[in-house]
Amino acid sequence: MPFVLLLCGLLGGALVSALVISTTLAEGSYKIANLQNSTSALAQQRQTLEEEVAQEQSAQVIEQRASQLGMRRPGELRFVNLLTGKVTNDGPTWSGAVNAPGYAP
Repeated sequence: MPFVLLLCGLLGGALVSALVISTTLAEGSYKIANLQNSTSALAQQRQTLEEEVAQEQSAQVIEQRASQLGMRRPGELRFVNLLTGKVTNDGPTWSGAVNAPGYAP
């Protein structure tokens, strides 16, 4: 009789162990599936955002945004003579004019 009880106890313990292992593996599989789904969703979201960034970096969009901000294309340089108040396109006439920033004769 004690041998039969020992065998029943071992068999019951084995069944409980198998149930715990099966449950643990199923839970791990469920977590892996959820993580894979979230990874694929995040990869798709990243690709969408990269496409949006690429579109926003296009020259047309940048030009449109700049014009909305009040920016405009630079025209030809004009110079103001502070002594006379006249505006000319000839450029500065002082001796260090060649080194003036933005001046290219």
